[in-house]
Amino acid sequence: MTTASEAPLGEVTVTQRLLADAPLRGEHRALVGGPADPACGYAELAATVQAAAAGLAWRGLQPRDVIGVYVPDAACYVLAAHAIRAAGGVPTPVATGLTVPEIAGQLADCGARMLLTAPPLASSALAAADRSWVRQVISFGEAPGTIQFRALLGMGTLAPAAGRAQDPALLPYARNPDGMLTPAPVSHHDMSGLLRRLEIEAGVCEKDVVLAAPPVGDGRSYTALLDHALLCGATVVAASAEDLITAADVYQGTAMIAAGSVAVGAGERLRVFAVAL
Repeated sequence: MTTASEAPLGEVTVTQRLLADAPLRGEHRALVGGPADPACGYAELAATVQAAAAGLAWRGLQPRDVIGVYVPDAACYVLAAHAIRAAGGVPTPVATGLTVPEIAGQLADCGARMLLTAPPLASSALAAADRSWVRQVISFGEAPGTIQFRALLGMGTLAPAAGRAQDPALLPYARNPDGMLTPAPVSHHDMSGLLRRLEIEAGVCEKDVVLAAPPVGDGRSYTALLDHALLCGATVVAASAEDLITAADVYQGTAMIAAGSVAVGAGERLRVFAVAL
């Protein structure tokens, strides 16, 4: 019988594959920074994702429910997106540059009932929730009016949900030329294709330390690059745009995920994976 770790990427979800490989990587650093500071190993990452998935399910997440992800750093993004996927839900990345009415519009359009955020963005998250169908705002860190992410972790664990090839894996919203935000769903099949291309083009391995800027763009390429780095066993270091180069020195970084404007000048020192805006 083929396990999730052994199966071709197109036959399992990204989260199933990541969590299946995690025990083999044990304490090898997976995430650094944000809620993963001090460093979080792969085994700990898998345990946290499965515990958070159980907590989300206990709070009412049903398979294929869309959940908003409006967070300030890569570590929060990884934990949120994979916990949602593990519970069978679909993350919809919410760009940090959106106005409160735009955030509310995206959340209402996709029918999201939950939103994951963090203190730097929590006030906008709560304001947007009041204008949408969102009834639970979950925060990485203390923020009045929110549920603590750590409160999700006491409900046991949940094995990662399976998904059919054409089921949605991600629900980004892209801005049209007229300025309106419209959904651009990415299926598990689509995500597998993006990751297969990155396997050929990016050349990331478990020895790499990948500096990751805060979420940028509509989330499609940002998500694929983070998932690729983790599937390869690399260490992802979450850093602010201003601190990327400093963090590269501290953690001996070898690559960077960032918007092109942030990454200018870093190419001489790091392999740069520019995120499409």
